[in-house]
Amino acid sequence: MNISSQYAVRFGLCVILVLFGIYLGLRLLFPPLPLVGVIQWSRDIKFFEDAPQRVIEGLREDGFQDGLNIRLEVKNAQAERDKAAALAREFVKKGARLLITVGTVPTLIALEVTRDSQVPIIYTMVASPNDTGLARPAPPEAIRHTGASIEVPAAEQLRFLLLAQPKLKRLGILFCTATPVAVACGKAAEEASLSLGLTPILRTVTDARPELLQETLQNLLEEQIEALFLPADPVLRTPGLLRIIAETTLGARIPVMTSGSESVAHGLLLSYHADFAEMGRQAGRQAARFLKGTPIEEILPESPRIKTLTVNLKAAQELGIQLPRQLVSQARLFYQ
Repeated sequence: MNISSQYAVRFGLCVILVLFGIYLGLRLLFPPLPLVGVIQWSRDIKFFEDAPQRVIEGLREDGFQDGLNIRLEVKNAQAERDKAAALAREFVKKGARLLITVGTVPTLIALEVTRDSQVPIIYTMVASPNDTGLARPAPPEAIRHTGASIEVPAAEQLRFLLLAQPKLKRLGILFCTATPVAVACGKAAEEASLSLGLTPILRTVTDARPELLQETLQNLLEEQIEALFLPADPVLRTPGLLRIIAETTLGARIPVMTSGSESVAHGLLLSYHADFAEMGRQAGRQAARFLKGTPIEEILPESPRIKTLTVNLKAAQELGIQLPRQLVSQARLFYQ
């Protein structure tokens, strides 16, 4: 090798060392922002779609903003379990400081997938966490998840239905067994109805087939139900199935109570539910506490701070129901 070649090699090595030194210096002066991964179960249901933005608002309220002091990545699992698992693994591989999960199913999946990495998880838009595998573990098992539940006790909900239908005795309860949250909330509704002196008539569907839903609704009508209750259920909350439920029950003059305001818009009578926007912000504020240094085990699970009664006045008129003033005066949202 001639002298000029040797100088070129030495010069190249010096440049590489200088650049590497600059890189290390910048990493020390400006360490990478902590990554916060958000796994969204679906965008087909409005409160699932809106939740990440509400979480971002809660984080911002407590001083955390994407690109400023955190890196925020929102990924949609498209209601697929395998995709939710793949997203959780991807975030672990990227070194996520925290995962925020929107919905019961992605939360359960993320907890299982990240068991070895022990990435902390904060959930939102979860109903009945204690009955779906999200209860906080007993010592000595480490606590690495918490969150904001949308659960409103079934007895609280049904009291509003009884205001609308004071002579109600035979209550139909319908849910899909495909998700653990619907099963848990359905059983809770059955127990609550018994405690209120009602006769529960419980029916389930196994999936989202419209013909199966129509057959099950017809069976409930043959049981002479006087009202229908839909517990928290991400399957039966899809617009197409809600339209089938509304058309069938309105035609039979059967009032329906559901667990979300957007469902009432499809022609169901009423709902008493968490303020979903506030639930997302609650989870965002919990995430901010963790990012500020509070251990995850010290951040207690939260229940809804704000609950909302939504009433469909047009549905009441079509059903021939005269809603009492005591009920209407407590409603915050109306559909006409």
